[in-house]
Amino acid sequence: MQLTVRCTIAYLLAGIVSLLSVDQSRGDECVSMKRDRHRTLMEEYRHSPNWDGFLTEDTLNLRQNETEVDLSRQGFKEVHWHLSSIVGDGYEIFELNLAFNNLEELNELTFLKFYSLETLNLSNNRLQTISNLTFGSLIRLVELDLSFNLIHTLERQAFDRLYALESLSLRENCLVTLAPNQFHFNDHLSSVLLDHNQLAFLPAILFDPITMVDEIYELDLSDNNFRRMPYIETKEIALLKIDNNHIETLTVNKSFNVRALQIQHNNIYDADLFKFNRAEHIDLSHNNLDNIVGLHEMNQLEYLDLSSNNVSKFDYNLKYSIRNIPSLVTLRLQNCSLSEHNIGGLLASDSILNLDLSQNNFVRLNVSDLSRMRSLQYLSLNFNYLRELISYERLEHEFPFLELVSLSFNRWNCTYYDQLNAYLNRTHIRSTSDPRDCYINGTHVTDSYVTDAFEPQYTMNHIKRDMTVLRNLGRNTIYFMYALFSTIRGQGNETALHQQRLDGQLHDLERDVDRLLGMLAFLVAIFAAVLFVAVVYGGWRLVRKWQHDRTVKVVTYNKRANEFSNGVTVNDVIRDNSTA
Repeated sequence: MQLTVRCTIAYLLAGIVSLLSVDQSRGDECVSMKRDRHRTLMEEYRHSPNWDGFLTEDTLNLRQNETEVDLSRQGFKEVHWHLSSIVGDGYEIFELNLAFNNLEELNELTFLKFYSLETLNLSNNRLQTISNLTFGSLIRLVELDLSFNLIHTLERQAFDRLYALESLSLRENCLVTLAPNQFHFNDHLSSVLLDHNQLAFLPAILFDPITMVDEIYELDLSDNNFRRMPYIETKEIALLKIDNNHIETLTVNKSFNVRALQIQHNNIYDADLFKFNRAEHIDLSHNNLDNIVGLHEMNQLEYLDLSSNNVSKFDYNLKYSIRNIPSLVTLRLQNCSLSEHNIGGLLASDSILNLDLSQNNFVRLNVSDLSRMRSLQYLSLNFNYLRELISYERLEHEFPFLELVSLSFNRWNCTYYDQLNAYLNRTHIRSTSDPRDCYINGTHVTDSYVTDAFEPQYTMNHIKRDMTVLRNLGRNTIYFMYALFSTIRGQGNETALHQQRLDGQLHDLERDVDRLLGMLAFLVAIFAAVLFVAVVYGGWRLVRKWQHDRTVKVVTYNKRANEFSNGVTVNDVIRDNSTA
């Protein structure tokens, strides 16, 4: 028994050592490859007079009131430790650009006195390690760009003092993992880009979900080495990108608060979405899905992309789930091996507005197969093998809200295609199809009329070219929408932050006014008390004087008779004087 336990422990230790050695070898290979890439990239700037030189205060050459400093594309190899001393001499730098240099190391003195720095760009250098004190004094830093370096190690407290950090880019480095609580003190962090690294594992606790001010807008983990879906405990993630990895099963043990999940181009065969029930956007395209569960509980899902999967393997789950998602607006099923034989009864929804069935195997599609999607506004049937759209005369009746239908790049007969387009022209339904996109006797012709002029046959190269154009157009549109959303989101966050600052200033002003009013009330009370005491004292004095005056007797003395008037005797006068 003891021997078995020892053997098991030995095997485990050997496995751990092998994994570490594999990660180390991958990291070394990554560093070597990206160092060569950086060397090739920097050849363009070798003519710079500062090539492989020191960045000193003389090189910096600050002009008065200059707040933005651009020292990129100079080829500096090292930053002199004395550089921070000049920042305290009346200068305030808010933006510093050191991109496209040859910097290999930063120490705790490099940015020691750059207290006002808000944006720091260190991309495209040769940095390999970020220590705990490198950015220790940059308490106002909002944006930090460390992309396109050779970074393979981040010390545990590397970002702990960047309390105002909102955007961090570590893309295109050689990171293998991150330390637990790596971003524990970055409560304002909204964008973290970690794509194109060597990450294979992440600890669950990277952020502090309790103290975080707002959600993480974007967390990019694409193009890494993940084989399992990482779970990250945080307040909320608006957009999680984890595409182009090696994940095989999409499952987590706790509820994952993600609004948009992009996990395309993996090897996923089993997707468990029960813990993603708050997601609004899910892209599972270009995987190997055999099973998908939990869709029916996603009451907030608006966008679902299952393109380039074999839907026939999980069509029952899909059929049941789609009709139970009340918020689903867009469904993409490109290249899913669908045909008129397996589409019947598959799609039924009262909420779907946009349906993409392009790049499938339809030859003769019956309109009634889609009749249970009454709210449909856009339908794409491009790049199929369609020769006939059965009962197309019922399109207007079955889909009263349909506005646009795409029927391009199919195998239409020109006569039939003319009739179909003529019907669409009589309805409110618009078509993006080209009338010339049809065939006569198997030949693709110039237009829908029989002429002597024929176009060259539509070859596979033409299809690839057109598909590339469409793919790039769709990708650029998505990128534009995300950029627009990011800009609006950033402006909203900035406005909210500005409003918070104004509210704080207003609160401080109200507190100061209250303090002044309290002091004024105290002074008025003291003055009233003094005045009251003075009035009382004055009244008392007047009363005493009046009483005294009443007690005074006025008499006259007759010296000859030696007597007083009013019947007053000498003894009375003596007594009164003695009493007074």
